[in-house]
Amino acid sequence: MDSMRPLVSIIVLNYNGMKFLPGCLSTLLNTSYPNFEIIVVDNSSKDGSVDLIKRSFGSSPRLTVQQNERNFGFAEGNNIGARLANGKYIVFLNVDTETDSEWLTKLVEVMESDESIGAAQSKLLLFDHSTIDSTGDFIDSYGYGFQRGHGEEDRGQYNKTDEIFSARGAAMIVRKRILMKVGYFDPTFFMLCEDIDLSWRIRLTGHKVMFVPQSVVYHAGSGIRKAYQSSVQSYYYNNRNILITLIKNYDLKGLMIYGTVNVLLQLTRSFLSLPFTSNRSCNLSRLKGMIWIIIHFKTIWRNRLRVQYILRKVSDKEIKRCVIKKNLAILEIVWHLLYKNKVRYERFITSCLLIRCHRRSHKT
Repeated sequence: MDSMRPLVSIIVLNYNGMKFLPGCLSTLLNTSYPNFEIIVVDNSSKDGSVDLIKRSFGSSPRLTVQQNERNFGFAEGNNIGARLANGKYIVFLNVDTETDSEWLTKLVEVMESDESIGAAQSKLLLFDHSTIDSTGDFIDSYGYGFQRGHGEEDRGQYNKTDEIFSARGAAMIVRKRILMKVGYFDPTFFMLCEDIDLSWRIRLTGHKVMFVPQSVVYHAGSGIRKAYQSSVQSYYYNNRNILITLIKNYDLKGLMIYGTVNVLLQLTRSFLSLPFTSNRSCNLSRLKGMIWIIIHFKTIWRNRLRVQYILRKVSDKEIKRCVIKKNLAILEIVWHLLYKNKVRYERFITSCLLIRCHRRSHKT
């Protein structure tokens, strides 16, 4: 019976996440889906994580542990696990998650129903089981992103399986053959935006990225990210990596327009924010990210050529069906200067997204 269902390889990346491991692995092992393996990739943790896994879960035939000699970050750490995977499907799952018993069954059902689906995301709720973390990620034309539904009470308002721009790496399923084709996560990213870049490349091959609300995963939020990097480094990687994503994935016209505007917006946001923040290192990190890109531009451009001439099967017009028309960077600057209310800002952007998705569904 198990062999009739496709094998799914679940990659759980861990770095000093010992406090999350018991809940994560216990709920995973209680998954109702019958045919799966768990590969825990440990990024050289110092908190006794590996000993805990071996002591508490070592007897499970489903579970194997890959110990890395150093911290490879989110992107390459997950790549290492994916290369060890035997499944038709690969799930990337954060260690600071706990899963509903039916979560994997629902993901696989959607993937099996349509070969044009390259990747999909579960509904992510916070640990209170009632607050939405993410129902799919979207970006505007300039690369600024937004997690749909973040911070809202889950009232079933996103209980429709629909297309999204990007699946979050916290709970993401991908066809292994597609993952191998597009080249895994970009290892130069280390952390942040790697899931947006991967989803964009999947979409460029002509495959869809979907949100599956019936698959529910509970997420601690930024619980594990704090173990990886400080806020300054998060600023650095986020702004650097989204610009790399634009360079790699836009066609030449799009790159010249939107890549240039992204650089100008980053510089503008840095200078406008200086009077309002005591942590100027965060703003300077944007400049450091741009310097890194200049130094490594030859490698980035080589990666771009592979995306454009080998992977690309659809035009940017098709990709931008799921791109937000409004400029999120300018909206955020204006909103915070006028209202300084993060919750109201998120609700405002969500309403924009709902309108955009509604219009898109009428065009297709």
